Amino acid sequence: MNLIGARRFIAAFVRSRTPVLAALGICACTYIEATDCGSGVGLQDRIAQFKQLDGKAEAAMGRHQPEEAVAAYKQAVCLFPNSARAYYGLGMAEAAARHFVDARDALRTADRLQPTTAMPLVMQVRVNYSLGDLESLKSNLRELASRFPKDTDAHTVLARFLAEHNLFVLALAEALRSGSSADDWNAKIQLSVLENTVGAYADAIRNALAVERNYALPEAVRGTAAGIVGLSYESLRQGDQARKYLSEAIQLDPSQENSYLALADLFEQEQNYSDAVTVLEQGRRHLPDSNALLLALGTNMVRTENYEQGVKILRQVLQTAPDTSEAYISIADAGRKAANPAEEIEALRELERQHSDYPMIHVLLARAMSNQRPAEYTKILEELALAATAAPNDPEVYLLQGKAYVALGRYEQAASVLERSIGLRPTEPSAYYQLARVYQRLGKTDLARQQFERVKYLEQNAAK
Repeated sequence: MNLIGARRFIAAFVRSRTPVLAALGICACTYIEATDCGSGVGLQDRIAQFKQLDGKAEAAMGRHQPEEAVAAYKQAVCLFPNSARAYYGLGMAEAAARHFVDARDALRTADRLQPTTAMPLVMQVRVNYSLGDLESLKSNLRELASRFPKDTDAHTVLARFLAEHNLFVLALAEALRSGSSADDWNAKIQLSVLENTVGAYADAIRNALAVERNYALPEAVRGTAAGIVGLSYESLRQGDQARKYLSEAIQLDPSQENSYLALADLFEQEQNYSDAVTVLEQGRRHLPDSNALLLALGTNMVRTENYEQGVKILRQVLQTAPDTSEAYISIADAGRKAANPAEEIEALRELERQHSDYPMIHVLLARAMSNQRPAEYTKILEELALAATAAPNDPEVYLLQGKAYVALGRYEQAASVLERSIGLRPTEPSAYYQLARVYQRLGKTDLARQQFERVKYLEQNAAK
């Protein structure tokens, strides 16, 4: 499945959900007498101090000053060493300050002091993810399943968190544990997204269709569900069904760019670029400022040989997002196909200025410069020297060097780099052909004949 698929729907779905962490919050206060640094101070005074510290810490967190919050919560813990709220707050503040080991210790203490709420365990999952401790994270999930099997909110929150961080199998397990009711469309959509992502396409279709066919739901909700159905059918290589449901998703909710992109991507896979343009133009009418739609539209216009309009749209993308590599590549492609090497080279130079480490940028420039008339082979070789430094084992670099040396009449150097290209990629007929022509120029007739025979052998076997 391509990247436009389920991950886009996950991201959109996560943004659409109202966070429920506040609803899972620990009891505001449970004060328990114990030996502490507040000895000699009356209980009511200590409670008042605790509330002040708690408020100070919350305000510091709101100002994104977690270290100040940590200090306040440590004082609160000192006043009430058996307060679950103090330890929970300390754990949250330590996590915000990226003191993850200390955060985990505080959250474990909060869980021990108040074992009737899932929130300390939920936050331990997040902290263990930040620590890269997946075994402890899985242990947290197992404990949650054992102690809080019916806490739908906790499992739903974790399913979303795990999905956002690409732990899809664990996310699916949490979604299933959420135990949603039959009419909980939010949970069904989330579950179907996860099922799509882990490859359970038939299950994803079944759950998403239950939402799509519920005509009492808002059309935008049904549109999201139809989109998931379409993506799942696409992954099952059932193109007709995929197109049907992705088109329905657009009809139900024309404001979702994901549906246009997914349907256009399906047409692209079929090399049906004209229909991709039609879909994307429809999307642009509803979402004229979507760079994702404009980039896809401009690229597909270039593919349909509408170079002028395609480049115009791609330039529009670059006005607001000048680091969009794909736009430069498509503009360069337009220049190449329109036999305008100057435009191709300029687009690639712009890309180089934005992304000097773009893969194969010097090879792309060398190819474009080779199409200019007259070609400046000395400058082409300079680009290829940079390419060889960046990718010393790329056979294409040495093949292009060989052609440039041939154009300059430097046949011995041409033979050397062509032999190196063959050594790195011995199944490429064109390198043997170029080397055969070089040997002819050097008067090495027997070697030339051998290379021509290898070309014939490779071409014959490639055809079988």
